[in-house]
Amino acid sequence: MTWQQEIDEAVYLERERANAAERRADEAKRRADEAKSRADEAERRADEAERRADRYEKILREHGLL
Repeated sequence: MTWQQEIDEAVYLERERANAAERRADEAKRRADEAKSRADEAERRADEAERRADRYEKILREHGLL
């Protein structure tokens, strides 16, 4: 193998490694985005449940049941 072939192969392998690292980073970002979406949805549901609980508590207080 000539030195030029060795250099070409080294460049090719390094590009492959860089592309693989970029794909891993993209996948990690996608998973992080999905996790944030799930967390946002859970927070929205918790806020909604808290509002319902407050509303029910108010109704019960108005009727002297608390």
